[in-house]
Amino acid sequence: MRLKTLSVPKVTLGVWVRALFRKETPLYVKAPISLALIYTIFPIDLLPDLLGPLGFSDDAAVLGLLTTISMSLLKHYTTQQSLKL
Repeated sequence: MRLKTLSVPKVTLGVWVRALFRKETPLYVKAPISLALIYTIFPIDLLPDLLGPLGFSDDAAVLGLLTTISMSLLKHYTTQQSLKL
């Protein structure tokens, strides 16, 4: 007897970007990237941008970390949605 395998959609960068602009995507998936963009644009940082490359590295680290978290939340959300079907 063969078991059915669950097909979990893969979250690529393109899928993630499209999900950010959909109304159906929950706020908890969109919130981390919004926070990352606010942190990047806001003038007060952990390391000021006047320090050159070192100042921009904290912006890049925060943006990368929160993007990864958001993509992982989207993958979890799409998995839950496919289980409901």
